[in-house]
Formats: sequence, C-alpha cells, structure tokens
Amino acid sequence: MRRTTGLLGVVGVVGVFGMAGAAGAQPADVIATVPADTEPAPLQTIGYSALPGGLHVPSADTLPGGAVQVGLLGGFGYRKGLLAADHSFSRGVGDFAIAFGATDMLSIGLSLDGRFDKHSGAVTDDGYVGDPHLFVRLGKAIGATKLGAQVGLWVPGKDAPSVAGSAISVDARALATLAAGPGALTLTAGFRLDNSLKSVDQPERLSAQDRVSLGVSEFNAALAGVSYTVPSNKVWFTVEGSTDVFVGTDAPSPIFRGGASVGYHLNDQWAILGFVEGAKVPGLSYGEVAMGEVTLVPYEPIVTGGLGLTARFGGPKAGSSSSIVKNDVPKAVEVIEYAELAGEVTDENGKPVVGAKVVVKLKNNTGSAVTDDKGAWSVTQLPIGKTIDSTTTLDDTGAEVTVEVDGKKPGKSTLTLVKGGNTATKIALDPILPDGVLKAIVKALATGKPIAGATVKVEPGGKTVTTDAEGKFQIEVPPGQYKITVTSPGLKVQQLDVTIDPNGVTIKNIDLSK
Repeated sequence: MRRTTGLLGVVGVVGVFGMAGAAGAQPADVIATVPADTEPAPLQTIGYSALPGGLHVPSADTLPGGAVQVGLLGGFGYRKGLLAADHSFSRGVGDFAIAFGATDMLSIGLSLDGRFDKHSGAVTDDGYVGDPHLFVRLGKAIGATKLGAQVGLWVPGKDAPSVAGSAISVDARALATLAAGPGALTLTAGFRLDNSLKSVDQPERLSAQDRVSLGVSEFNAALAGVSYTVPSNKVWFTVEGSTDVFVGTDAPSPIFRGGASVGYHLNDQWAILGFVEGAKVPGLSYGEVAMGEVTLVPYEPIVTGGLGLTARFGGPKAGSSSSIVKNDVPKAVEVIEYAELAGEVTDENGKPVVGAKVVVKLKNNTGSAVTDDKGAWSVTQLPIGKTIDSTTTLDDTGAEVTVEVDGKKPGKSTLTLVKGGNTATKIALDPILPDGVLKAIVKALATGKPIAGATVKVEPGGKTVTTDAEGKFQIEVPPGQYKITVTSPGLKVQQLDVTIDPNGVTIKNIDLSK
C-alpha cells in the first residue's frame, strides 16, 4: 500500500500565504534595536511542524519576525492485538518541517510527515504513507498571557504530483498560553473538517491492514489539548495530553493521547529533544475485521518514542532587540543626577593612610568608603538633583567629608559638588599622642599651708579636679598648651599657663592669696 502527496500544490499554497503575511505586516509607530538591559527571555521550545509547542498541542507562541525554523523528528511505535489476537504492527515515523516568522505575530509552517507500517501475524503487510500539512498561526501577548489561533491544511493527493482538492482537510484551533508557576500552561480547542477519505478510491477493496495504516478518517472531529512546559536554563520539559473526539453518525470513541518530551538547547540556534507518547484509539471487534468492516480513523500505536533536532536561522538573536511604541499619554520622566567624589588621606608626614573610614554626608543621603593602599578613596552615585523635561535642578550639593582611623585624630573638609566627577581636598591626619601628667600642690601664700578642696579647671577640655587633704592634685591630659584656673573660697582666683609634653610630667606650685 502506497499513497504519495501533491507537493507542488503545497508549495503554491505556501507561496500565497507567505505573500499575504508579508503584505499584511503593519509597521509599529517606532521600531528600534537597542541593547537589552534585562535578562533575555528563555529560548523557545520547538515541537511538531517546527513551530513553538509540543507534539500534538501547539502553543500560542509564534516565531520572531524573519526567523526560519527547521525541524526533524523520527521515532518508532508499536501496537498489538488490533486486528487479531496475534496481530501486531510497528510504525516508523519521520517528519521534516520548515517554518517562517512572517512577522512577530504571524508564523507559517510546512510539515512533510512520513510513516512506514509493518504488520505481523496471520497476515503480513507493509506500506508507507506521506502527508503534507500546512499551518498558519497568529499569536499576540497580552500581559503575561498569549492568545492565538492556528489553521491547518492537510493536502492529500491521489497520484503525484496531483492534489485531490476535494480531500483537503482543514482544522482550526484557539490557543492560549499563560504563565503558571515555574512554567507555561497551554490550552487548545478546535475542530477538524476532515475530507481525507476522498483521497482514497474504493477503500472497501483494501485489506484491513491497509485501512488501518491509511490514516484517513470518515468523521470530522473536535480537538482539545493541554500542555505544561517548564524551562530551566538550556533544558525544557513538557507534558501534554490531547484528544480527537469524532462526531457524526456511528462515530467511534475518541482518541486520547498523553506524552512527555525533554529538550536541550545546544546553543541559541540548535536544540535536540526526545519524546514518548501513549495513545488510546477506538477498538475493533475481530468479527468486524473478518467481515471487512474496519472503521476508517487514524489508528495509532499504543506507544511511540523518538528523537528530534531543530535549528533556527535568521531573525533577531535572543534578547538582542526590543520594540518601542509611542505612549498614549505622555508622562515626564524624572532622571536622577549623580556626582562622584574622590580624594586622598595622608598622615602628618604625607604618607598614605590605609583603611581609614571616609563618610560623605549630604542633606538627603550619606555615602561611605575606605581608603586603599595608596590612601585613595571614592564614592560614586551620590544623588545631588534631578532633570525633568530637560530642566536640571541640583539641590543637594553641599558635602561634608569626615575621616576616622585608629591612632589618628579625625579629619574633616567640606565642598560643593557638581554633576560628574569631583575631587576633595587632601586630608592629613595628625597622630594621637600619649597623654602627659600635670602634678601640682596648692598652698596659701600667707601661711604656706596646703589648701584642701581647691578646685582646678583645665582648658581647653574642661577637665576639673579637686585638691586632696595635702593640697595636691594630679590630672592626665593630651599634649599641648593649657590654661589652669584654681579657685578656693575666700581666696583670689589664680590662673597660669602650662605646657604638657607627650608622656611627660609637669609639676607646678600654686599659691593663693586673699
């Protein structure tokens, strides 16, 4: 049993649809190619007919405009006990498909399907069948959901290269793909107007084996399917289920299918996949088979598995371009203006200070940095104003720079920032020297006796100490110049200047008079 197909007619139909898609393409208000600032979207999962989707459940996705997708699928299926208890048939399947993204919303695909059936048992037979299918798909994203529709034409022929026009079968489906958890859920529903039986002359004269292998149908069918695809980096996994519900007088039970596929993107262009599928098709009674009463529907193996290879040529690279359209309501965009500030920190000898903490304080924001091995530091992205409708306002430009590090006195500077780069004055940090000690005895000038309870105040710093019973006091202060004020009730205030050396001891005798 052999049945060839009318490929010349298919090519003609493809040409018509291709020109229609090109003529119907409408330009957007503005189209620009710009570098993508966000992570690229996952690569598309390609299934049957070289279009996005699975084996029997097409998705609402379309190919990018200008892209050409090529797909090869091959596999093997097996079924036992369909025509007789000892009957079995094995099926080799193959598919070559090519699809084109006429626009971002319109894709056209041509699939050339072939299969070879081998029947075993009481009666043996084998034969091959080839079928061309043409698909036209429209799809549009609405938020995170994609809605679409697909029309398919099956163009059987009686004798190559002719086309049996009366046998052309049409199926139409509504498609919806929406985000669901980590993956995408696709739902499809449609109807097939099936005229394929008209491509076979006198089917009743064919053997039961040939009638099972023809793949034609006496009945129209309602179509439905659901799939769920989970992409993960370069790998994707899809599970799907579909059904063909035959309609008409004496229509047999539906075909139910369930399958899974897993694929791997070798790169942005090439991908491989593996698939497995199980099918439940209408059964036949052996009595009907013996009488030659075999209902003509597409009988499928119980289980089929195989491999595939897909490739994409042309079109935009993943994540490399985007479309820009005019806003319905213009709205001013606020652009934040930034300043950068850099500087150096040294010690009292001009050597770099490493690890110093630098704080840059503005009115509304504060930045910080740490000096490197050269004493250098920088703070970037300091917001100092904004630009709206080409008008720039810099209203936060006053900056206070403070520097702290162990073993050094804090340093500080101020400046006014401008947009872009700024350089702060070099800040030199003085060392923190060890304290010195001031020791003294306070006596009454008239008697020479010690004065207990006299108050001693040291400025600057405001430290205060009281003399003991022997008129003595001792106080530690950082090195430097100080003024000491000594007071005691009934006596005149005495002031004197002292110098305190690092790690030194300064001794004074202080006399108070009336």
